Amino acid sequence: MRMIIFAGPTGGHFYPAWAFLESFKARRPEAQILFVTGLRGSSLTGKLKRPAEVEFEFLADFPFPRPPGPDFLIRFPIFLLKLARAFLKMNRILERFSPELAVGFGSYVSFPGLVLAHWRKIPTLIHEQNRKIGRANAWALRFSDRIALSFEGEGGRVTGLPLRSSLIRAALQNRPFDQVPQPAGRTRILLVGGSQGSQSINRLWAGVIAALSDEEKSKIAVMHITGKADFGWFEKMYATQGVEAKVFPYHEQMEELYSTADLAITRSGAGTLSELALFHLPAVVLPYPYAEGHQEMNARSYESEGAILLLSEKGCTPERLKESVFRLMASPELRNQLGRNLARLAKPDASEKLVDMAEELL
Repeated sequence: MRMIIFAGPTGGHFYPAWAFLESFKARRPEAQILFVTGLRGSSLTGKLKRPAEVEFEFLADFPFPRPPGPDFLIRFPIFLLKLARAFLKMNRILERFSPELAVGFGSYVSFPGLVLAHWRKIPTLIHEQNRKIGRANAWALRFSDRIALSFEGEGGRVTGLPLRSSLIRAALQNRPFDQVPQPAGRTRILLVGGSQGSQSINRLWAGVIAALSDEEKSKIAVMHITGKADFGWFEKMYATQGVEAKVFPYHEQMEELYSTADLAITRSGAGTLSELALFHLPAVVLPYPYAEGHQEMNARSYESEGAILLLSEKGCTPERLKESVFRLMASPELRNQLGRNLARLAKPDASEKLVDMAEELL
């Protein structure tokens, strides 16, 4: 059979789509799959081990220009032109590939393909990663036969967020869901800012490190994914401050870090929260304050379940961040409570549930 998958070119859309693809190919090895993403996604596709009978197509970037802004009236006609070109290209792709199923994972890349697939009477399935439905998925709802959700909500079936098989294997091998390992010696802190917003978390954390006493520094070991811009500076800073640290501009094998960390400081993208739940890793979470508030709503869902310590970036100071981190370090009871609640939210079978929905449509 032939299936087409649409996913945005950022990790939050791309990796859940790829996890679904892996699970679908495991169940139907003979399936031919066309994976459509934006041009920026080419940097992600090159790092993947591509199964047989999988090919890629790339659409030019045409994200919706958000008003208000002095140049909105200029950008909007350009957007419409790019959208029209995307429809024309997707029509040619569907004509050539003739899929039996279309699956969309949000972002502007998904919308033209889902609309055209619907018009061609091809069954369509949408997966929404965030608690609040994204703009492109909201537009595509009327053209879709089934909707899958990562968070509890109305109008769809809750599957959870598909995660890569390497993460799931590592979590199930290293961290049974009934225990949270306690630190032996130094507390190992994992700090991740995500693809957006790394620099603001980095600045807060640099303030925390500068305020630590020698005794406090001796109690921690940091694993820090800084992003490319701050990598060199943080390498020197940790060395100067005498803090034990491993610094990475980017890290592809996140399972290695989750498996060895005692607690984390992260954003609240749907993927990050799902990975924290999978590894039941206690965390201080600072939602990225932009992108239509998606991360704030994601984090509020987890906070309501008693699964994270939530800090708002607005008004957050190094002193407040330090207080939350050292509160976690000092309380095994709190770490265990967060870990148990995270484990309850984990959905390691999300990919399989989404494949089940695809099979139903087929």
